[in-house]
Formats: sequence, C-alpha cells, structure tokens
Amino acid sequence: MVKKFFYSLLAVATMGVTLTSCDNKEELTQNYKLNVTVNLPEGVNLDDVNTASVKVVNTQTGLEVEQTEKSANYTFSLPGGTYTVTASMRINNGTALTVFSGSKSADVYAETSVALDLVQSQLSGLIFKEVYYNMVKPNGKTPYMRDQFFEIYNNSDETLYLDNCIIGMLEGTQGVVPSAWMEGDELMKEYALGYYTVAFVSESGKEYPLAPGKSVVVASQAQNHIQLTTEMYDGSVAGAMVSPVDLSKADYEVCLSDYKPAVAIDNTDVPNLTVIAAQGTQNYFMLPYTGNAIILAKLPVNPVEYGKDPANFKQKPNSTVTTSYLMIPQEYVLDGLNIVNNEDKASQRVIRLRSEVDAGMLFMNAPYMGKSVRRKVKEITKDGRAIFQDTNNSTEDFLREQTPTPGIIPTVVD
Repeated sequence: MVKKFFYSLLAVATMGVTLTSCDNKEELTQNYKLNVTVNLPEGVNLDDVNTASVKVVNTQTGLEVEQTEKSANYTFSLPGGTYTVTASMRINNGTALTVFSGSKSADVYAETSVALDLVQSQLSGLIFKEVYYNMVKPNGKTPYMRDQFFEIYNNSDETLYLDNCIIGMLEGTQGVVPSAWMEGDELMKEYALGYYTVAFVSESGKEYPLAPGKSVVVASQAQNHIQLTTEMYDGSVAGAMVSPVDLSKADYEVCLSDYKPAVAIDNTDVPNLTVIAAQGTQNYFMLPYTGNAIILAKLPVNPVEYGKDPANFKQKPNSTVTTSYLMIPQEYVLDGLNIVNNEDKASQRVIRLRSEVDAGMLFMNAPYMGKSVRRKVKEITKDGRAIFQDTNNSTEDFLREQTPTPGIIPTVVD
C-alpha cells in the first residue's frame, strides 16, 4: 500500500492540531476512519483491472492521501475535515484504455463510510492521426500513386502496442449504389476488406510499443517522393504538381514484391508490414482518389493465421461473383474513417462504416491537390503531449485540405 501525505506546518495548525506543554507532551487532534467501497460496473471484474487509485483530498488544508492497491474496500485514518474522495481504475488491453471513475464529497468528523459507483469511459487509444491519399499529377496528366501514407497515433497517456493490428480498406468503389454488405436496412457489424490488408505481425504481443503522444507513419512506398516527382514535373501543363511528401524515413512501408514485383520498390532501411490478404489488381497499397473507408483493427490471433482461415471470409451478398473477402468483426475495430468521393460528387458516395465507428464522413474539394486529412488537436497537456479529438465522427474530428505532415505532431490546439 502506497500512501502520500502532503501538508505543511501551517496546514497542520489550520486542521486544529493542538500543541500543549503539559508534562512536555504533544496532543494531536483525533483521527477518524473513512471507509470507501468501490463498485465496478456489472460484468467488470477486479481481476481485469491493471491499475487502481483511491485518493482523498482535504478541501480545507490540501492534505492528500492515496492508496493504489487493487481492492473493493479501502480504509483511511484522517483528521477531521471535509474531503473529496475520488476513485479510478484502469484496464489496459494493449491497444486501448478503459477507465472506471467516480467521485464524492464526505464530511469526516466521525467514522464515515462512502460508496463510489464507478462509471466507464473509453480513453482514445490507437487512432488515425493523418491520412494522405489525395495524390498529385507531376506532369499534369498522369496520377502519381506511390506517395500515400497512413499515420497512427497513441492518443492515451500509457504505452500501447501495435502488435497484431491491421490496416484495411473496405471492399467496393464509390458510386451511386449503396454498400452490398447489409443486413436488412443496416450495415453489417463486420467489414469486408478489399485491396491489400497489412499487419504488424507479432508472436510476443510486445514487439511494437508506441509511447504516449507518439506516432508511426506507414508509407505506401518509403521513398523521397518530392525528389521523384520533381524529376517528372512539367510546369507547362495546368494542374502539374510535385508530391508534398518525403517518406524515405517512414517508420514502416508496404512492399508488394510478392504481388507486384514489376513496380515494387523496397527501401531496405524501413521495415515492411506483412500482407495478410490481397484482393484486386491494384499496383500499390493505396486508397482510390474517390476515397474509401479504412479501419485500424486489433486481431485476437496472429494476423497471418487469421488471413489463412476460410472461416474468416465471405462472398458478397446477392452477387454472382464467387470472390470471397476477408471479414473483420466490428468488435476488433479500434478506429475507422468513412472517406468518400470529392465535393463535386456528393451524389456518388457510399458509407461503409456503422455510426459506432464513424458517424461522419471525410472528402476532398478536388483530387490531385496534394492534400491530407488530419485530426484536430483538442488539447495540449502540461508536458506538451497533444490530445487529438476523437468523437467517432470524422466530419467533426478532422481538418480537410491540409498540407501533409507525416511524423510531425502539432504543438497548438486547432
């Protein structure tokens, strides 16, 4: 049991501690018991809790006492006074933090009992900080499709792990036809992935730590695209643009040498993610310029084995095509974005994620402008850590038409 006592002599005097000279003895004010009972929500077991804290603070003197062992019952011995009693328990599953907390005020002038019913809240864990898919046309004619990136950020205040997380793009193209993956009038609670699905494959579960306030950049190709597109640039053609990103020092890349050897380029200085499923014929790990939904998910098993199991595949409903798609249950999804067609194609947008994952949508004013979508900064902590907005509504949570900033964390609130 850890206890912390912070008070000054002045505070002690203010609490009514009486010093007497009778027989050269000091007689201190009587302490009283404060019994605190902590009630977790139904279905949550104390054994599942990783860390606990019950803290009492004297509102008159600032005296603070904390106990941090895991228990349903706590006892404090305190000088008389009015106290704020706060309890917090956390479950860290490696990719997200679930917090249970509660608070009450108590007058302690006799033995007193307080019961705290803890309420659950989810701290944003691993999230998409930024996605660049808008692309450019260096010669004003041909799209340059190699420079996309996806940045993942640890939005919590504890180290989380990317182990066995996947990045996937949902099946289908934008248009006037709604998603086929429906149950009645609602989207299914599992998502069909198309294109390439990549993973942070791990046996130990602790190979890919991500500290609080840090991010990793996953590049479609880890190359200096500014330099490469400068060599292709033709300024005499309207709309010609150079790529805005140098991804040669990305944290990870997707090398498709086993699938598209003719166009695959491997930066040997940048680790490759593992492709666990391939669907379609595209040459790069990328979103189409018209957009598509993407997810970040944590699989409960090795992603390679998951991608080999026929039970994890389904055929498209009401389709004569026999192609099967890798399915990801919604319960595995950590973050997801409905990226849809551009502003001038409002009638050609397909929403693929249920509102529990993303209640909004993201789009660009126009394609081939070299812009990204980046999550808004909600707060900067005292130690300088950015906390990004995460309400599961990308319309509200993201800024559109941004200059891409791979690996750069903002230092001011948006």
